[in-house]
Amino acid sequence: MARMAPLNLTFRSRLPDQPGLAPAVVMVHGWLGNEDVMWAFESTLPAGAAVFSPRAPLPVQSGYGWMLPEDPGSFQRGLDALREFVTGLPAAYPVDPARLVLMGFSQGAAMAGALLLAAPELARGAAMLAGLLPEPAVAWAAPGRLAGRRLLILHGEHDETIPVDAARRARAVLTAAGAAVTYAEYPVGHKLSAQGMRALRAWLAEAL
Repeated sequence: MARMAPLNLTFRSRLPDQPGLAPAVVMVHGWLGNEDVMWAFESTLPAGAAVFSPRAPLPVQSGYGWMLPEDPGSFQRGLDALREFVTGLPAAYPVDPARLVLMGFSQGAAMAGALLLAAPELARGAAMLAGLLPEPAVAWAAPGRLAGRRLLILHGEHDETIPVDAARRARAVLTAAGAAVTYAEYPVGHKLSAQGMRALRAWLAEAL
């Protein structure tokens, strides 16, 4: 179910039964989504991981967004909200901050990649699904900034929402920043194929 306090965003979570600090996955939804939509990827999540899916802070139409196309300043506000949420998790829940990964779809993938560049210490890595790297975040990609961090980039060759060239550019930028990037394209549109789901499941299990 959705919750508010003690974290800054409404979210949905799944906590493991075993005691001790658990690895964690933060699922970041896309444009017009909410804290429920990313659970379509539940089958890819490791059984022993704590999972959190926050709702973006900007209401738009029938859902929520992390940034608004007509408001350039909204990118930083959305990123700050996500950063505060992830930063607060270890204090609020028994999660291991050294074993935390971000997983985003579409606009959520953009925010996951941007957050990893803005604050590499917050996560072991990020999975960017059908996404891109926001232009402001490209400037943060100094050589070596993401040394020791893992990235998974999966994209559809026929994606008309975010062209595959955006994923290829993200791969180049993040690799230059020192990340270990796993990259794949599939003959689909703006979605993850069955093969992509298997790749995501394998990457999450290894990354955590």
